[in-house]
Amino acid sequence: MTNSIKEYKMFKSKISACLLAMGFIAFGANAVDPVTQGTVTFNGKLIVETCSIVSGDENLTVTLPTLSTASLKTPGDEAGSTSFDIHAENCDPSLTKVGAHFEAIGSTGADMATGNLINAAPAANKAAEVEVRLYDADGTPMTIGTTGQMFDIDSTTHKATMRYIGGYYATGVTTAGDVTAKVNYTLAYP
Repeated sequence: MTNSIKEYKMFKSKISACLLAMGFIAFGANAVDPVTQGTVTFNGKLIVETCSIVSGDENLTVTLPTLSTASLKTPGDEAGSTSFDIHAENCDPSLTKVGAHFEAIGSTGADMATGNLINAAPAANKAAEVEVRLYDADGTPMTIGTTGQMFDIDSTTHKATMRYIGGYYATGVTTAGDVTAKVNYTLAYP
């Protein structure tokens, strides 16, 4: 009977050792495995109280200056900054600020690497290696797909003027030609 007890204790020790080893293996496997999945949560808010875009500002044309390619010869060069205003009116009295949210038109309207608008001029006369960059009124570059600077709404007139800037941005050695870019905008609120 003593032999049976020794065998049982030996068997029990082997089982314990195996279970312990399996625990370390499982722990080690989990510690080494890379994370390959995640979750994105989108939160937003829609409101009824808004402003209206002043008639004539819903489709603006900003004429950038005609410049020499010498002013845009190195990637990252910026030139030709030109301001433009978007006017809002009939703002709900509960609102205090308004801004413009700029979005690309279609899937090829923005360069995801720079956040700028792609030159969509017709190929025959298109300038190469140049995009249009948007800026807040203080000169801070904006990325397409974001909301620009917020502006105060006048509490008496319930109007606001939003000033933004557009300009050339070199992505390489530019060549002469036309530059055309379009962006959609929507009024946004804090």
